[in-house]
Amino acid sequence: MTRTRTGRHRSTTRSAAPAGRLDWVDVAKGLSIILVVLHHAVMFLEPHGLVPGPVAALNLALTSLRMPLFLLASGLFLAPVLERGWRTLLHRRVALFLWLYLLWTVVQFAVITPLPTGTAPDFAVLDAADLPLVLLYPDPSMWFLYALALYSVAARLLRRVPGSLLLVATGVLSTLVGAGILEFGWHAWELTARYAFFFVLGWHGRRLVERVAARSTLLWVLTAAVLAVAVAAASVLLDLHDVPGVAFVLNLVAVTGGVLAAAQLARWRIGRGVAALGRRTLPIYLANVPLVALLTALLASTAPPVAVQYGIVALVTAGAVALSLALHRGLIAIRAGWFYDLPGQWAVRPRIG
Repeated sequence: MTRTRTGRHRSTTRSAAPAGRLDWVDVAKGLSIILVVLHHAVMFLEPHGLVPGPVAALNLALTSLRMPLFLLASGLFLAPVLERGWRTLLHRRVALFLWLYLLWTVVQFAVITPLPTGTAPDFAVLDAADLPLVLLYPDPSMWFLYALALYSVAARLLRRVPGSLLLVATGVLSTLVGAGILEFGWHAWELTARYAFFFVLGWHGRRLVERVAARSTLLWVLTAAVLAVAVAAASVLLDLHDVPGVAFVLNLVAVTGGVLAAAQLARWRIGRGVAALGRRTLPIYLANVPLVALLTALLASTAPPVAVQYGIVALVTAGAVALSLALHRGLIAIRAGWFYDLPGQWAVRPRIG
């Protein structure tokens, strides 16, 4: 694969930026959604002995990147929505996300509950008695939508507060939660609190983030990757994970590397496919857990060698992405678009974030 920065290189590998879009943001969202689906695939397959150790370790390490990067990208385009007032905000970001959160929580319950016991990990299994409480205790696999609605309301209420103050406050909150000093008694609430900083950074630090992306080089990407590995290794080997600030610094380094990598990938033709996924994150995010559960049910009784397990994780991840998009096309074709939007005249045809 060659690049086209000089006249000597062929022009068949560089992608054009979509008009009116920051293409690297789409790539960042595409990378994030792939990592989210991979995470769910690992969590479902691992109890059945279908995940090699290195893949499980990699998935754990990517915790510092996938949701913080997703939330950073989601905050980048918040300001125009806030400027349109409460009515637009409540329609496009609160009612919409809460509708999708509630609807797909029920869909997930309906798909997973009939599956054989043990198919799904505990986090994905809800009792019928828990369903009325999902507005108080966000579903662990759907919390992102809930958090976006909550962040949007908070952002509107705090829009006149200096961005620097919000960054400091959410940074301190992230530090305390990441070190285990501040606990909420519910994992989804802790994730919402811990990663709020990155949503605020996207909102108030857009120019800074864009400058970082614009200066991306392969050297900077490699430097960020090495630094992230070094911080992660030190936190494990020296047992520093619970030291205040260590987890937060690791998140910052990982997200910086993610922005640099997304900006670099956007300059290559291969980035087009990732960006295309980044523009379709909503149907993938909504449907991937039930689909991963169904694929896991088909594979749970198998006992493949370790070499084959690598392929299984990749196939379940890719299969869930492809099936999510196919399901979206099918439901839209039969005029069931309310699975992805507010029903009827309330529809807003959104993208996630």
